[in-house]
Amino acid sequence: MEIRSLFKKIFGNKKEPDTLTEFKTLNGYNAYYSLIGEKVYDNKVVREVIDRIATNCAKLVPKHIQNGRHVRGDIDFLLEYEPNPIMTKYDFIYKVISQLYAESNAFVYIQKDSRGMITGFYPVLAHEQKLYENRAGNLFLRFRFINNQYYTIRYDRLIHLRKFYNENDIFGDSSKVLRTDMQASLTASEGTKNAIMTASAIRGILKYENAMLKPKDIKENKEQFEKDFLSMDNKSGIAALDGKASFQAINLNPITLDEGQLKRLNYNIFEYFGVNEKIIDNSFNEDEWNAFFEGVLEPIAIQMGDEFTRKIFSTQAIKDGNRIVFSANRLQYASLNTKIKLIQTLMPWGTITVDEAREVIDMAPIGGEQGAKILQSLNNIDSNIANDYQGGTEWKKLEW
Repeated sequence: MEIRSLFKKIFGNKKEPDTLTEFKTLNGYNAYYSLIGEKVYDNKVVREVIDRIATNCAKLVPKHIQNGRHVRGDIDFLLEYEPNPIMTKYDFIYKVISQLYAESNAFVYIQKDSRGMITGFYPVLAHEQKLYENRAGNLFLRFRFINNQYYTIRYDRLIHLRKFYNENDIFGDSSKVLRTDMQASLTASEGTKNAIMTASAIRGILKYENAMLKPKDIKENKEQFEKDFLSMDNKSGIAALDGKASFQAINLNPITLDEGQLKRLNYNIFEYFGVNEKIIDNSFNEDEWNAFFEGVLEPIAIQMGDEFTRKIFSTQAIKDGNRIVFSANRLQYASLNTKIKLIQTLMPWGTITVDEAREVIDMAPIGGEQGAKILQSLNNIDSNIANDYQGGTEWKKLEW
C-alpha cells in the first residue's frame, strides 16, 4: 500500500520554481517572518482568549454573492460545507483564526486542478516564511515546515490574513509585546504551585534535647519517626516520644496573589485582544455581546471577506459583482423583546422574509415559496400604485 503524506495531498508533486530572487521591502529588509520563539499560544490565558474568538468566528457563514444574490455553486459549497477533505467549515475557520491571533498571520492555500478550478482551501502553518519574486515580477512565498520541508507558492494562490499590520510591509507584527504580561501570568501561576508544594512538604521539626547526634543518626531517627507516625499505617493519629525528643508542627500558609491582582494580570492580556472577562466565561449580556461583535468579530468578517474575494475571483469577476461574504447572526444573544422589535421595525418596509423572521427568533425555516415570502404592511406600498390602492382607478371610471 502506497503511503501518501498530507504534504503531497495538498501540494502534489510540483517542482520548485526556478530563478527566484529575494524580495526586498520598502525598508530594505528581506520579506521574512519566523514563528520561532513567539509561542504565545502556549500561555493558558492567551489560549482561552484565542479559543473564544475563534469559536465565535467559526459561527460565521461564508457565502458566494453576485449582485446581491446567493450563488450556490462549487466555491460556495467548499467554503460553507467542506473546504477540504479533512475539515468542516467550522474547523477551517477556527484553525485560520487561531493561527491569525497566535501568529499575527494566517495563510490559506487555494488548491486548484489542472483546469484551474478551485478544489480546496487548506490552512498552512509553517515555521518560516520568506518572500521571493521571479523575473516577471510575480511574488512567491516559500514555507519551511517543522520537518524542514520547503514549498514555494505563488502569493496570489494564498489567502493571507494579517493582524497588527504595521511595521512590516508584508507580514503582521508579532505579539512579542505580550511577553511581559505572559511572563507575569506564568510567574504568578508557578509561584502559587510552588507555595502550595512547600506548604504541604514541611510538616514540622523533630528536635532532640541535650543531644549531639551525628548527621547519620539524625537522618535515621527522622526516617524512623516518619515511618512510625507520619505514614498511613498510623491509623490512630497519635504520636509518642520520650523526653529526648520533641516535635514542633509547622503550618505554612502559601502566599499567593489575591483575586484582584490575578484579574489585573489577566486583564492586560484580555485588553490586548479586545475581549473582557464576561466573554471568556460566557456570562455576557446583550450589550456586552454586541460590543464584542462590533469590536472583534465584525472586523474579522470584513477582513476575511475582502481577502477571500480578491484571491478567489479575477478582477473582471469582482467587477461583475462577485464577492465572498462572511455573515453572522449577531442577534443570537439578543433578548426576545429585542428580536420582536426588530421584526416589527423591518416588516412594514418589506425587507425581511418569513424564514428570515423565523431565524431571528430561533425557529426552523419553512422553506419554499412560503418561507421566501416577504413580510410587508399594507400601510407601506409602491408610490406608483398608490392611486390604485386608494381606489383611484375605480373613481376615474365614474367620472363624466
